[in-house]
Amino acid sequence: MKRKTLLLINPANQLRSGFHINRATRNQPLSLGIIAALTPPGWKIKIIDENFKEFRYYEADLVGLTAFTSTAPRAYEIAAIYRKKGVKTIMGGIHASMVPDESMQFVDVVVQGEAEPVWGQVIADFESGNLKKLYKSQFSKEIHQPKPRRDLFHPGYICAGVQTTRGCPMNCSFCSVSAFNGQHYRFRPVEEILDELEEVPQKFVFFIDDNIIGQSRESKEHARQLFEGIIRRGIKKYWLSQSSINFADDGDLLKLAYRSGCRMIFLGIEAETEDQLKEANKKLNLSRGAGSYNKVFKSIQKHGIGVIAGLIFGWDSDTRETIRARARFALKCGADSFQTSVLTPLPGTQLFEKTVAEKRLLYSNFPNDWQRYDYFEPTIEHPAIPAEMLDGHISEAIRQIYSPLNIISRNLKTLWNTRSITATWILTLNYWYYRNIFINGRYVNSRIKHKPANNS
Repeated sequence: MKRKTLLLINPANQLRSGFHINRATRNQPLSLGIIAALTPPGWKIKIIDENFKEFRYYEADLVGLTAFTSTAPRAYEIAAIYRKKGVKTIMGGIHASMVPDESMQFVDVVVQGEAEPVWGQVIADFESGNLKKLYKSQFSKEIHQPKPRRDLFHPGYICAGVQTTRGCPMNCSFCSVSAFNGQHYRFRPVEEILDELEEVPQKFVFFIDDNIIGQSRESKEHARQLFEGIIRRGIKKYWLSQSSINFADDGDLLKLAYRSGCRMIFLGIEAETEDQLKEANKKLNLSRGAGSYNKVFKSIQKHGIGVIAGLIFGWDSDTRETIRARARFALKCGADSFQTSVLTPLPGTQLFEKTVAEKRLLYSNFPNDWQRYDYFEPTIEHPAIPAEMLDGHISEAIRQIYSPLNIISRNLKTLWNTRSITATWILTLNYWYYRNIFINGRYVNSRIKHKPANNS
């Protein structure tokens, strides 16, 4: 009997190049690798990944798509091709989970939440001809994730994605992680993570956790066991991840992180003043004050680890002066690199609910306008600054942060502070990658251009 074919698709935003403008900042479609691993062995599985190659039609019996909010319109466009041919389509991921009613208009089936608890039932129901419109998973205390089918990923990825925890209790106003993965840290067994790391072919690993060490004693102990396990097994990888500013608090944990291969850490700074931090609901940053940032960065750097600071522009309390001040802060605060973004209201966040309630979405021709919700342009009507002017102020700040002279200056400081190869990494991130993304990748490069809706 002929094997059935499952086609898994990772769509790319057609409006802007953004983060997939550079190979090093493209993230593996880890969820699709997990889906493939959960699928019974009798199936033939193929992944089409638009991070590297534009979609071309491929014969399949069943099609699965994942999407962020900004890539959802492309996912719907591809799904329509298969639905016209009578092929069943299934969509999961953060966007479909946050707005399942919308997604069910464009695909046959929506998987809401994490796939592991329900994917086996989805396949069984497909094979018996009894697919439901919606499969909703429940959180389990411990993550039971199979090793992703990495053999199906495009070989061009420089950095492998690995997940060690899920969930976050911080519930920042602009973030949908708590809604999707829960407000409690949940852990993968350390030995399972180590087994997976030993099979990862790439030298570089991105632990895609939202906070690699978390806030609780339990989460820090999980991180400690992971770092010690990497050292014990002799796993030679360089890795980066994300954390909050408490990453700097435990010197012993920082030593272990460096010894296990950590060379960069992303910290969500977001802003340097109390007004913006209150809007962000960044309670930890507020409790310690922006004046602590420099000390935090130095504590991390002295262990040989570079700091990538996340900064957001476009808060309600922002003015031209505060935006300029944030750029000046970036140049003086001591961080090694910056990931800048424009405040964006994504479905499932407090920010989205507030913006909709106040009728301040600049673009609401959904689903098409979701393409614009990619952190690269204003999508919220600012209370005092017209959108075009706000975008101009932000562009000015971004050009200043990523100017070649400032990049070289920061790199020399990184070399002095870390005394390690981290300096070379940071220069590459700043100049070739982040500068390219946030200056060139911001511009609309497709045929699709829309006028803002009026107070939608």
